[in-house]
Amino acid sequence: MSMTVDIGIQTLTIGVESGGKMEYLTDVQALLITAVLLQLKHWIADFVLQTDKMIVEKGVYGSSYGVYHSVIHAVGTFLAFFWVHPIIAVATAIIDFILHYHIDWAKININKKYNYTPKDAKFWYWLGADQMLHQYTYIILLGWVFLFF
Repeated sequence: MSMTVDIGIQTLTIGVESGGKMEYLTDVQALLITAVLLQLKHWIADFVLQTDKMIVEKGVYGSSYGVYHSVIHAVGTFLAFFWVHPIIAVATAIIDFILHYHIDWAKININKKYNYTPKDAKFWYWLGADQMLHQYTYIILLGWVFLFF
């Protein structure tokens, strides 16, 4: 079983060879597969691999721990889009790195400014807003790739 990806001017064709014949995924199927991969990467990067040090330090602009956390996200985004096209994977990874880093930095600093802790309802509002903005990032990336390529 092999996979080929051809990027046309306005057509993204993803085919999987099965039994000697090419079976092509629809754009909707390819989009949904990529969306699931992005959700998996988000869970792994934010909830499995994120350390306490990353959580604390991503509020310090330029901290290596915050940068590393966003690099993990960028690598995951690269992997989620690689099967679509390697160049698209690089572009989406860079965009996700920049947006993820700044969304997290802003959330941490809003909570710090107002001294919100997990005991405060507004801490959770901002955590929810942070997660919503990450999801909007994925929707924008998916739309950009699957509508314009």
